[in-house]
Amino acid sequence: MTLKYPIAPLRHLARHALLCIGMVMALACPAQHTGAPAGMATDSAGATATDTLEASLLTCSPGHEVHRLYGHTALRLASPNEDWAVNFGWFSFNTPNFIAKFILGLTDYSAAWQTTGIFLYDYYREGMGVTAQRLNLTPAEAIKLRDALRKVLETDGYRTYDIPVQSKTGPNHDEKVLGANWTYRYNFLYDNCTTRAVDAIRWALQSEGEDLVFPDLRAHSPRLTQREMIHEFTTGSPWYELGQDLMLGPEVDEGHNLYAMAKAWTDWVDGKKHQATDDAPNFLPTYAQRIFAEAYIRDAKGNLRPLVKATDDLTPFLQRTPNQPAIPLTPTAAATILLALTALASFGEWKSRRQNTNANLQRAWRIWGNALDTVLWTLLGSVGIVLTILTGWSAHPAVDANWLTFLFSPAFLLAIVLRFTSCAGDKVAAFTALAAAAFTVVCHFSGMQWIPTAVLLLALAICLRAAMALARNVQNSHPKPLQKAWGAWTFVIAYALLQLVSLRVI
Repeated sequence: MTLKYPIAPLRHLARHALLCIGMVMALACPAQHTGAPAGMATDSAGATATDTLEASLLTCSPGHEVHRLYGHTALRLASPNEDWAVNFGWFSFNTPNFIAKFILGLTDYSAAWQTTGIFLYDYYREGMGVTAQRLNLTPAEAIKLRDALRKVLETDGYRTYDIPVQSKTGPNHDEKVLGANWTYRYNFLYDNCTTRAVDAIRWALQSEGEDLVFPDLRAHSPRLTQREMIHEFTTGSPWYELGQDLMLGPEVDEGHNLYAMAKAWTDWVDGKKHQATDDAPNFLPTYAQRIFAEAYIRDAKGNLRPLVKATDDLTPFLQRTPNQPAIPLTPTAAATILLALTALASFGEWKSRRQNTNANLQRAWRIWGNALDTVLWTLLGSVGIVLTILTGWSAHPAVDANWLTFLFSPAFLLAIVLRFTSCAGDKVAAFTALAAAAFTVVCHFSGMQWIPTAVLLLALAICLRAAMALARNVQNSHPKPLQKAWGAWTFVIAYALLQLVSLRVI
């Protein structure tokens, strides 16, 4: 789902206000009037204007920036007196220690009410289309939805930002953004802009004794894992996709379908009562859009009516362009090249040792082999640092268990030193890497965890170099007293402790 822009770019919006007015004029409802200081309509449930209050689910198509790859979800509340987009993806890059908090899963998001013109402009300028599914709510349900969302905004107060707009056909007016001081702990999979919007709609229906039902989802919804759903949106960003796959563990490899997602959203599916779950795989905006298109509302008498009464494209003139990889070389291609170089270096080193070649040639192949091993150990150790932090301390979902921590471990940085200081330590590190690489391949083909192709190719390269290191150590080995094996014990202890950290045992 897409993250909302930080507060600072609001100044940028003002400089481009002439473009914004074009989006405002394209809205189905007229521009809102400003009433109370916040600019919100203050009518109550009995006021005439609320009889025409209409709620919509807004779905933004995927964008080009990393934080917008998955699209975005918001709610629209429109009447002759107001036209707001309610957004639960509001955050600021300027938050102190934002990067560290994001890595540790401690990112706090908030809610914002934006006039729909500003909301549309923000996504329009990013090349993201916006579709509105107008919901078939009763006037009372629409009012309860609006009042509940307003209560969220006002819980701890809010800040108002006025965006001046120069109109070509009328007087100047201000578009508004109301940023709540209230925050919630953002969860990529289970608590985000999409889940918050859906929960608000479900609550509004249930408060009036009505339920959501999904009678048409079972037959034509393929069974997908959360990882496969994510891949639908990252195909144009292969390096980012690799990073996601490295961080996300087996939790995202369980199969789900639209029917399972719908069960997690409501107590009723196909007329049968189900137990809703907290860990619902309903995190992607476009999937919520698909589910809503098939959903019905059932009233207290059992009558059904479609949840969505009309669907509108709010950005019909947008020229959408597909995402293009920022780096032409894909991870799979890079891993293939690395595997080829590894095979070449290993073959050359092996052949130089098998034949009566001169010492200089043997030394040259040994230098190339050591350099390649240093690169591989550095790669495994550097990625291992990130994975150890995530599995050991991060609050993000689906990262606390990850079989890749056996292959990517910071302990392999120690193996670089042991290569030149301890024959026993080098041997143990090579054997550990060989076992971890083989285990990684087994994890993939046994279904324990999906492993990217690039990582499988890297595991093969590790197997080659680890086997070469073991062969070299066997050839050069000779009896040594126990105290000479300090390197082996050092590596074993470091590797074991890091695995215990990853498993959150210590």
